[in-house]
Amino acid sequence: SLASNYRPISVLSCINKMFEKIISKRIYNFLEKYNLLYEFQYGFCQGHSTSHALVEIKIKFAMDNNEMTCGIFLDLSKAFDTVNHEILIYKLDHYGIRGPTLKLLKSYLSNRKQFV
Repeated sequence: SLASNYRPISVLSCINKMFEKIISKRIYNFLEKYNLLYEFQYGFCQGHSTSHALVEIKIKFAMDNNEMTCGIFLDLSKAFDTVNHEILIYKLDHYGIRGPTLKLLKSYLSNRKQFV
């Protein structure tokens, strides 16, 4: 019931929502095309869920054969709120997202503010 436990809600215009969806889809397709996504990445990936992750763990570590199995489960509190935009832009450039697209994202992420 602490206010700090709640995520802020951004009220974006329809144009901003469409822009974010288009850019997100293009970046995802780029990462998929060049195999830049880790094969065990389940968060924010289409067609993947925690259920898929659990099945993968069972298969990879052969739990049915009594082999030692480990699991690490993280709950990164407010992870999205703590993303450093400069590091994000650096990573996008590092993975090949450059030119006008990177410039557009850099502009979109700069000088953003939220108010309560």
